[in-house]
Amino acid sequence: MKKRRGGNRNFLLLAIAVFCLNVGFGVYFATFNNFIVERIGIKPEQLGFMEALRETPGFLSAAFNALVSIISAPVVGGISLIVMGFGIGSYSQVHTLLWLVLFSLIWSIGFHGWAPLQGTMALAFSEEGRKGERLGQLRSVGGFAYLFGLLLAISVSLIDYSGVYLLAGMIIALGGVTILFASWNRDGIRETRFLFRQKYGIYYALNFLQGCRKQIFVVFAVFTLVKVYGISVQTVIILMVINQIVTILTGPLMGRLVDRYGERKMLSLSYLGLTFVFAGYALIHNPKILFVCYCLDNFLYFGAIALTTYINRIAPPQDIRPTLSMGVTMNHVAAILTPLFGGLLWETFSYEVIFAGGAFVALISLLVSRMIPPNHGTPMGLPSRPC
Repeated sequence: MKKRRGGNRNFLLLAIAVFCLNVGFGVYFATFNNFIVERIGIKPEQLGFMEALRETPGFLSAAFNALVSIISAPVVGGISLIVMGFGIGSYSQVHTLLWLVLFSLIWSIGFHGWAPLQGTMALAFSEEGRKGERLGQLRSVGGFAYLFGLLLAISVSLIDYSGVYLLAGMIIALGGVTILFASWNRDGIRETRFLFRQKYGIYYALNFLQGCRKQIFVVFAVFTLVKVYGISVQTVIILMVINQIVTILTGPLMGRLVDRYGERKMLSLSYLGLTFVFAGYALIHNPKILFVCYCLDNFLYFGAIALTTYINRIAPPQDIRPTLSMGVTMNHVAAILTPLFGGLLWETFSYEVIFAGGAFVALISLLVSRMIPPNHGTPMGLPSRPC
């Protein structure tokens, strides 16, 4: 009984850290695009360069994982969140591009130190037979926390940007301090190994293409609405709130549909829909229709679920973790290159060219997804495997 209570305590501390991280993220992303346009006056090519640089710490994830063999995961994770909180909180003093890039890199180092450890700690702190349930609970905690952060940003954004980012940084750092009090047993830790195999080529390719598509939308979709159409912070927050509600309500359903109809059909549906979403951004100049496109992108973003179940279906158990890690690496290669070239394309041509490129990437993803061997899924009544 004592061990069980300790495990529950550790999981509770992790849940608090996840909650704080996502509240801070909600506050941050709700105001970021308006901040960089109104206070910094950032240009598209400068944004592309900054985002490319910000994604480079993603390659440090393996190094942070290795640290766990020397230092406990809660300590590494806690320090990472504190560093991240410092970086975002320092935005409150930023008025130039140089300092924006510097503090973006700092908070990204912290985030990429935390990201690979959250799942590791979630599994370690969960009871046998309840690991999937616990992962699902953390996902819900993160979703509701992000939504709360967006709503919180509505009130603090009425003060000024300095207050917004100081608050977000403090909340994230509080999550880091909280997880430091969790206990850790290193005995059960298994080292991951580097793995690159030809038979997982479709998975690697779709992760790379997904990284391209995701970065185009994450970096430039809201930025376009703010820079070109001049929408307010409040409108951005409303759109993000709608997106988060869509995620909370449809996430489990999308997972069950992947189980029922298989990865090939669901990925094809996702990429076909995303082709039209990007084409809409490239061809339509009515901001209200673009609002719909923005929300549809979030609804159609269930490809990550299907990719995870796909690799789970074709790979032996010992290959799953390193293959997922390689997929993250492929995603980060795209995440670095895409915003860099996207910003240059905007500056040289126009923002429509970027989204036309996104439609092309989605179409290529559709063609690659048709190379996945079909499977018939499972009956709708069976629970889906958590992703």
